[in-house]
Amino acid sequence: NAKVRNLNTTEIMKEVNEFSPDIVGISCCFTIGINFALKIAKESKKQGYTVILGGWHPSFDYSEVLEYPFVDVIVRGEGEITFRELIKNRNLEEIKGISYKDNGDIINNDDRPLIKDLNKLPFPARKLRNKKSHFQIFQMPIDVIETSRGCPFKCTFCNIHLFFRGTYRTKSIDRVIQELKIISSQKKGQNVLFVDDNFTANMKRVEQICDLIIEEGIKLDFICQSRIDVIKNNPNIIRKMSKAGFWLFFLGIESFNQKSLNGLQKKIEFRDIVEAIKILQDNDIITIGSMLIGSNFDEEERDTDVMIKIVRKLGIDFPLYSVMTPLPGTKFREELIEKNYLVSYNWSDYNFTTAVNRLNKLSKEKLEQLLSKAYYYGYFKRGWKNTLLRLLKRKGLKFILYSRKNFRILTDLLGFLINIIQMKYKMDSKTLSKSSRTIKTN
Repeated sequence: NAKVRNLNTTEIMKEVNEFSPDIVGISCCFTIGINFALKIAKESKKQGYTVILGGWHPSFDYSEVLEYPFVDVIVRGEGEITFRELIKNRNLEEIKGISYKDNGDIINNDDRPLIKDLNKLPFPARKLRNKKSHFQIFQMPIDVIETSRGCPFKCTFCNIHLFFRGTYRTKSIDRVIQELKIISSQKKGQNVLFVDDNFTANMKRVEQICDLIIEEGIKLDFICQSRIDVIKNNPNIIRKMSKAGFWLFFLGIESFNQKSLNGLQKKIEFRDIVEAIKILQDNDIITIGSMLIGSNFDEEERDTDVMIKIVRKLGIDFPLYSVMTPLPGTKFREELIEKNYLVSYNWSDYNFTTAVNRLNKLSKEKLEQLLSKAYYYGYFKRGWKNTLLRLLKRKGLKFILYSRKNFRILTDLLGFLINIIQMKYKMDSKTLSKSSRTIKTN
């Protein structure tokens, strides 16, 4: 709620104090948010509340987080059962899946077994949500649904497989359809984001879900994450997904360099990327493609130039460039520490636009400049015709009705890009002119 409602520390604590709880539970899913979470924890402890932190970052970095005197307990991993037991005031020694302090010593209890049957989890109480607590995309409200947890792949920059211990678990198809019907009946947002770590890990299951969406006449528009290889290997199911209402895919492409792809353990080749993008475009599906700057230790500036050129050639609708960031628990972070390449331990820098490491041939500053270059050519020096046509074809009247709001979000995006390109990384006109010649001649 704090993130969606854009609340600051003072506003959060005002609501907390009005409620006057015994326990303040703070979920921190992303590393960049841990410092903000600790501010809330500190203010909560001043009021005498018991402070419990959970989520991705505290689960991987529990020892450091517990060094703060205002943090009482860390919930490691899935928290539904663990947090319930904590609320029941059970003896901490008996609760699996937590870390806590005892006379200054950090105690790590045994891991809690993962929830075997996700169907036993209750449906989200959507009616209790604050009216303003809705995510948006293109200024259109979206609802969310979780149908699975985990990912069977082990990319070196990702810690999802570690958090869920290499497992991939799903909710039943009947439950998924039932929840989609609930969302459809509430009519608060016709766009639904599947927040699964890898929704398309089992394409037979995806096909069954799509068949039922079509048969049941569920009229919603869907957004999901997917992988290049499953798209390339299942063009017919992608066609069915499009028919069922899937219109926007987030793709973890990361790189076009085979050395990088191998090092990241993506298990794909360049030709797979080309085929997958074409399949999506043939089915009028919009693509947001994640691209990493600094994805192998020997990367050079010309690798970014090649990346920019290929992104434009393939017509990826919205390239999402970021500096490869060494998150806690990842193999990439371990390698950087071993090479003494890590230059920042300030978690607020782990925002995917600030480089926190160097590489063999690229400094921290150079990595940030390359990110600026990528965004400049990814959004300013490109054509938008095909993307806009796909948006209009898929969203039609809805996209037009939200055109005024879309204009506002585009102006916000423009400001963000200008900040990245000119202010933060000081990409002056001379540098950009030189970059332009490089990209055009490569």
